[in-house]
Amino acid sequence: MHISLTGRLGSGKSTVARLISSTYGYEIHSTGTAVRKIAADLGMTALEFNRLMTEDPKYDYMIDDETRRISIERADDKIIYDSRMAWHFAVSSFKVYLYVPTEVSAKRILADESRGDVERYSGVEDAVKQIEDRMMEENRRYRKIYNVDHLDLSNYDLTVDTEHRSPEEVMELIMSEFSLYCGDPGRYLRRFVK
Repeated sequence: MHISLTGRLGSGKSTVARLISSTYGYEIHSTGTAVRKIAADLGMTALEFNRLMTEDPKYDYMIDDETRRISIERADDKIIYDSRMAWHFAVSSFKVYLYVPTEVSAKRILADESRGDVERYSGVEDAVKQIEDRMMEENRRYRKIYNVDHLDLSNYDLTVDTEHRSPEEVMELIMSEFSLYCGDPGRYLRRFVK
């Protein structure tokens, strides 16, 4: 069974996905990497590209169709999706949402040099505004294209607040809950761990 990992910007999705990959041997399928690459190729920021995607859903369809295809064709492989919408498109996945307050998210993103020039901020206030704008823009797009609300936590099997947890603690919590889920998915009770 696969794990779909989504959440707020700066919540630690990519870091936790890399830890799960290196510790448990999962392959990462990251749609965020694909989105940032396309945005960079088009000479746009992530927010500008999200706005383009609102007008032209072909990019969403390409990315999400690929997620569904992989989840079906490679159902027995150990895959973790680092993706906003994999919870909706990956067939038979354990759906995890990582939460973090926006100001914490902004500080984390400002400190992350791996994001390159696709995400440009003048400071924490600007980052908070752009992160909130991008989050709302993405949610409007998903509602328009797929009629789903990716911010509705009832869509997920497990929600974890990452503000006061190390990535290693988040990873271990996810894998512990995933083990319980795999034991009997029908009896697993959704959880929000603060």
